[in-house]
Amino acid sequence: MKYGLLILMLLITFGLRAYAEPLPAPRQLTPGVYAAPLRLPASLEPRRAEFEGDLLEAQRRLVAFARKHGWTDLTSTPLMKSAEIYDKKSDYDEHLYELQPTLRGKAIPKTFVAGIEHDVFFAVSPEIVDEVLPQGREKDSYVKLILHELVHRLHVRIVKGNEERMGPVWFYEGFAVYGADQYAAASPQLTDDEIWKIVAAPERGSYFKYRTVVMHFLKRRKLQALLDHAGDADFAVWLKK
Repeated sequence: MKYGLLILMLLITFGLRAYAEPLPAPRQLTPGVYAAPLRLPASLEPRRAEFEGDLLEAQRRLVAFARKHGWTDLTSTPLMKSAEIYDKKSDYDEHLYELQPTLRGKAIPKTFVAGIEHDVFFAVSPEIVDEVLPQGREKDSYVKLILHELVHRLHVRIVKGNEERMGPVWFYEGFAVYGADQYAAASPQLTDDEIWKIVAAPERGSYFKYRTVVMHFLKRRKLQALLDHAGDADFAVWLKK
C-alpha cells in the first residue's frame, strides 16, 4: 500500500508525462521534413490527421524558407522530435511551469500559446489561439504558428547555438514572424519615430508591429546582414548608419 501511495505522490509531483512510454524517433519523409510523434488529449484524438498534416506543412515551408536563404544544411536534422497539442490553456501553462520552475507563482500571458523546448513542439489547439489572438486570424494561421516556432529553432542554428546572438526581442520575434509569413494584413503602418521607439524598447511588444519594423529594415539591409549584427551591442547604431 505504501508503495502505491509513493507512486501516486510521484505522479502528482512530476506529472504523468515523465511516466509516458518513450516516443519513437522522427521519421524522415523528405529532406528536412519529418513525421514527428504526436501526443494529443482524448478530446483532440479524432483530429490527429489534421494536426499531423499541419506539422508536416509547417516543416515544408520551413525547408523552402531555408533553401531561399542558403540555410538548407541547417535543416538536415529535425528541428523538433515530437509534438504535443493541448485542449486547455491551463495544461499548456502547466507544461511551461514544468520546463521553467522559476515561473511558478507568476501568471503566464494568455498570448503564450506555442513553443519548442527540448526538441518538443507544444501548443494549444487552434480554437484557443483564435480566442486569445483574434486579430491574428488568417489563412493557414495554425500552420504559420508552428512555422514561427520552427523559425526560432532555425535562428538558433544560424547563430551556431549562441542564443545571445539572436538579438533584441523585436528582432528575433520579428524574424520569426517574417519567416512564417504571419500578419501581413494585420501589421500596421508606423512612422519612423514609432519604429525607433520599438527598436529601443527592452520589453516585449506587438508581434504585428515587429513585422512592420523588420520589413522596414529589410528595405535597407540584407537579411543575412541583420542576422549577423543583431547580437551586437551597437545593433541600433549600425541600423541607423
